[in-house]
Amino acid sequence: MARFLVFAAWTPDDAALWNSRWMAEQTVRLAAGAEAIAVQGGAAVRRTLESALEDSALDGVALFGHGLPHAVMGSDAREALDAGNAACVGPRWAHATACNTGIALVPACAGHPGLFVGYDVRLIVEWTVEELPDALRELLARLVTATTLGLLAGVRARADLQRRAAAAADELTAWVIENAEDGYLGVLVLAQQLVDRMVVSR
Repeated sequence: MARFLVFAAWTPDDAALWNSRWMAEQTVRLAAGAEAIAVQGGAAVRRTLESALEDSALDGVALFGHGLPHAVMGSDAREALDAGNAACVGPRWAHATACNTGIALVPACAGHPGLFVGYDVRLIVEWTVEELPDALRELLARLVTATTLGLLAGVRARADLQRRAAAAADELTAWVIENAEDGYLGVLVLAQQLVDRMVVSR
């Protein structure tokens, strides 16, 4: 059974991370047949991440939270993963669903044996999960988990990861066009970003 770490930085007073937290929860829910080890909330800081990655049985790590070009940030608003400790990922994969990490962090990790995935843009998460129709919410869950689930399944090439994300994005877009053509712009923008702005370290 595949085993992976879900690192989800959030604090109760940071509304911007509520959707990020939801994405992490959907990753755990949809990773059928895999064991997810969760490090979240106040525990999601650099020291805890490094300690958790000492587990050699982990296949990879999915990171959620605020991102800067050079780092994924922890719940303490400090760098949790950056070029200085990226070696702790080892030969595993790391998927950062965090803004701008594809600008500097992912390229800086190109020399590491693992595979790093991020996005070279500020991800748009300007939607409220509870206000989405059930069908759209499920399509969104499948979109935001497509790349991590692909990595869990052994997919490593950028083109193949993009193809999986694009299939989920197309399903979501088709639903919006058919059911709410003038709505959910933020969700549509995110769908495009998760495909077109994906950066892979090798």
